[in-house]
Amino acid sequence: MTILLVDDNEDYLRLLKDSFFESGYMVHTAIDGEEGCQILARFDIDLIISDIRMPRLDGLKLHAFAREMDRYKKTVFVFISGFKDVYKDFLDLDEHLDFFFDKTTPINEIVSSVDRLTHGSFSGQDR
Repeated sequence: MTILLVDDNEDYLRLLKDSFFESGYMVHTAIDGEEGCQILARFDIDLIISDIRMPRLDGLKLHAFAREMDRYKKTVFVFISGFKDVYKDFLDLDEHLDFFFDKTTPINEIVSSVDRLTHGSFSGQDR
């Protein structure tokens, strides 16, 4: 399974990348939504994990870009943000395709949730 990770915090992005790679995922990374769009156009991605607030192109616009492409209309998209109170209730999430994690969630829990999600038993408790 190939994941696209998008975050402008390079330290957090590296932690995510290392954790997912160690769990057996192929990983592409981008430092903002604009770079994420370029990766989505060039590669086949099975799951997208993106920060919301980023320079140049934010996660909401990246989500919209992905949903406009036929091959990503039904791709799982996981938002992560340190601004839970600002975004969680604002996001119009599809309960089957879109999920949200606060950045205070330990990375190993995010990886475990993605593991469950990709194997069909995600409970949705972290949304």
